[in-house]
Amino acid sequence: MKAPRWVLPTFLAAFALSVLVRLPQLDRPLSKNHEFCTALVLIVQEVWRQDGFLRHHGCPAVTWPNPGDRGVTGLHYPLTEADGIYYYLSHLPLAYWAPAAVFALAGTAPTALALQLVNILLHALTAGLLAAFLARMLAPDPRRWTLGVVAATLYLLMPAPLWYHGNVYMSDMAAQLPWAWCLYAFAGLWRAPRPTWRNVLPLLVATATLAATEWVAAFVVPVLAGLILLRGRKGGEAAWGRAALALVAVAAVVTALCLGLYASVVGADDLWAYYLHRYAERGVLPGEASASVLEGFRQMGHNLLTAWGPLLLLLAGTVLLTRPRWRPLRTVLVSTLVPAALYLLVFTRYAIHEFALLKPGFALCIAAAWALVAFARERPARLLWPLAATVLLGVLAYTRLNRPGDGRSTGAPYTMAWEQGRVIAHLARPDEVVLVQGIPSEPQLQWYARRNTRPVADAVEALQVLRELGATRALLVQATAHGLTARRLSRPGSEAEVVTQGKGDR
Repeated sequence: MKAPRWVLPTFLAAFALSVLVRLPQLDRPLSKNHEFCTALVLIVQEVWRQDGFLRHHGCPAVTWPNPGDRGVTGLHYPLTEADGIYYYLSHLPLAYWAPAAVFALAGTAPTALALQLVNILLHALTAGLLAAFLARMLAPDPRRWTLGVVAATLYLLMPAPLWYHGNVYMSDMAAQLPWAWCLYAFAGLWRAPRPTWRNVLPLLVATATLAATEWVAAFVVPVLAGLILLRGRKGGEAAWGRAALALVAVAAVVTALCLGLYASVVGADDLWAYYLHRYAERGVLPGEASASVLEGFRQMGHNLLTAWGPLLLLLAGTVLLTRPRWRPLRTVLVSTLVPAALYLLVFTRYAIHEFALLKPGFALCIAAAWALVAFARERPARLLWPLAATVLLGVLAYTRLNRPGDGRSTGAPYTMAWEQGRVIAHLARPDEVVLVQGIPSEPQLQWYARRNTRPVADAVEALQVLRELGATRALLVQATAHGLTARRLSRPGSEAEVVTQGKGDR
């Protein structure tokens, strides 16, 4: 499947533009708009580097290797604790292993910039596979590469991918690449006269990668397997059924192995209770959550607009003007839209996070590209102006939400957690429990402090925490109008106060 000569330069130009747009945001202090995800992953990477990957059995540990950090519930998940070390097990492990492998091979310590660059590379590969999937799936349509490049350009330059495939890294972003790989491999099988190891094996490998990365595999795999079974009904060969069964089996085995790894550290009962608790918070069923199901749907609609607004405008306009025929795109849309829709339905309250709306991105970009190419069927030049206008709106929306500068235009300065964390890193002794008062105890702070922190209301509660932990010493850091004050506490009283001012301004 050889691409025309114009495809690669056009794709690289779109990718270069996506990098240029993001330059002002790269390597600034982690702070807002879900950058806590990046900080959390960096904590895992650095804990592994200091403490040893194998010591934690490859499980994402979020407790720093200091005596004063043991038992400090920095992320509030007591069910995933083992020997005073907490693990963040909401997501499957490959999204953590991949950057760890990159850092190890490069011989570099984890940094925000390094992780952002890995994320941007994954973005390029994801968009490229999306284009190749369309070109392979829609052969021999002469417009297939145009459709692929337009869809990839939209995926590169809309607000959500620009931000979440740049500054924010978590399994939700990492999963987009193996999903796109699954689609590309599926297209190779779909277009084949019959299943063979040559066209089934790549799909199985891609599926294993997706299943080890994110829960979306639970929706992608059944949909692809169902399509393969339908393809088998047309072909009349049992080999199609075996291919579908192998697909499901690989996903199930890989997921079970990942969960077994987690259970070997925290215990199967606690792991199961933890997942039930997490689903009660994030799922569509009534449960203990800060948001209702109705609020989840409402926030999902809002996030859809902020994530993909310019693309939705393009899609609506081109559909109204051209009324394209969707039948040739039926299998493509089923393989991309149905898993995303099921995911968002099952994890409705998870969609309070805007990055959850990356899931329908493939289907939206493909549908918009199809409608736009139909709009420009008679006059191909008509494609450029709507596409350029959509890209411009996408870049502007991204910039408006994630503004260059010091961050004060959208609230607290970008440097706040960085400055506060540096103060804590300078003052805290390894055997002290770090307690914070009036300071957000978020992963960004813990990354820059290189310590786990626990919020308290006052010094009285701080001493209670010390008793709970069986610890004797603490550093209590408090935010004031002039900066930070810090005092050392020990049971049963407190020592002389240590004061720092003019740092970590709020």
